[in-house]
Amino acid sequence: MLAFLPLRRVLPGVIVFVFAANPLHELRAESLSYQRAQHLAEQTAPENLAGIAQVQSAQSSVGPADALPDPKLILGIENLPISGRERYSLNDDDMTMRQVGVMQEVPNSDKRLARKNLALATLDRADAERRVALLEVRRQTALGWLAVYYAERSVQLFDQLDRQVALLKSSTPSRIAGGNARSADLLMADQQALTLQDRRDELVRNVAMARAKLRRWIGPDADQPLSGEPPPLNLGFSHLQHGLDRHPDLQAASARVSEANADLAEAISQKKPDWSVELIYSNRDKQFGDMASLQFTFDLPIFGSSRQGPRINAKQHNVEQMEAEQEAMLREHRAELESGLAEVEQLSKALERTEHSLIPLTTQRSELELAAYKAGKSPLTSVISASSDLIEAQLRRIEQQSKLNQVSASLYYAYVEGLK
Repeated sequence: MLAFLPLRRVLPGVIVFVFAANPLHELRAESLSYQRAQHLAEQTAPENLAGIAQVQSAQSSVGPADALPDPKLILGIENLPISGRERYSLNDDDMTMRQVGVMQEVPNSDKRLARKNLALATLDRADAERRVALLEVRRQTALGWLAVYYAERSVQLFDQLDRQVALLKSSTPSRIAGGNARSADLLMADQQALTLQDRRDELVRNVAMARAKLRRWIGPDADQPLSGEPPPLNLGFSHLQHGLDRHPDLQAASARVSEANADLAEAISQKKPDWSVELIYSNRDKQFGDMASLQFTFDLPIFGSSRQGPRINAKQHNVEQMEAEQEAMLREHRAELESGLAEVEQLSKALERTEHSLIPLTTQRSELELAAYKAGKSPLTSVISASSDLIEAQLRRIEQQSKLNQVSASLYYAYVEGLK
């Protein structure tokens, strides 16, 4: 039937099928860029979802925080005879009454205000902790993506050495036959190739471990091939120290101090009495008149030293604890920032030496050993050793770049992104 259909109707479907089945198209559609990894982490990381739920819970608690308690319905019988001729009768005794009423408890105004402030402080603390969790998710995702990126670059670099060794080994038999190499060279080259294979297996293991770390934050999408380059992270060193107090962790610590103070205010408000009001309607037999009653009840906090006092003292100590933890966190982050900046400076200098000194020197040595081998003046193992040293120098550069970018990412998401 397909052969008889017009070409203009068949061709678009064929194109769509072929394009959808194209592996390259699938690779592009499922590639994992740095920005996409960040988006996936924000959408799926359980820490972020938990923080959002915590904020929503705190928001729902603000409205009813200062509301009056629900009124209470009163139903009862008063002065029911339980002995004599009129026992258990609701109508024979003029004092027996059927009652219905309502009672409303009214907490003191300070307590209601304190409860409202405590709910608002809890909301601020939940929002600050959600932001801390979000930035930690973004930081860990960045570190995971960078680890995969540089681990795969290391394997790709070592693949170049494998190809070089295989090419040199393939030419060795002819050089042995021509008298330009020894038979032992081939055996030594095989031994050295085994050593290089062990090194390569370590690098492949590093890729698997990095993928596992990234999978922790974005799920199965971590198995997709990476795309793009690491983004530039501008730290702006001169502004980091001045904005330290606005670090998300310190903002969360400050919110916990405010929440503890609000909790203390709520405990202090317990010293003022609450009150309640009751309105009751009493119905009797028709020969007697109905009645109504109104009464007020007041708390008597006369044992404050043994009841409200200890609770207030406990809340005061809790405030002191939160303030001490805030100061400890400030000192910790100041030390972390200073050590991180020092590490960035050290890694930058080491990377510069590797790029401008170590790699040019090892490259020159590798070229000289290869020229000597071709001239029959150097064994194959010397060429492989020099090539290995060059690859190790390039791997060192990748490792230094990885460490530099990871330290920079940790500082960026804590002291730059966190201050926005």
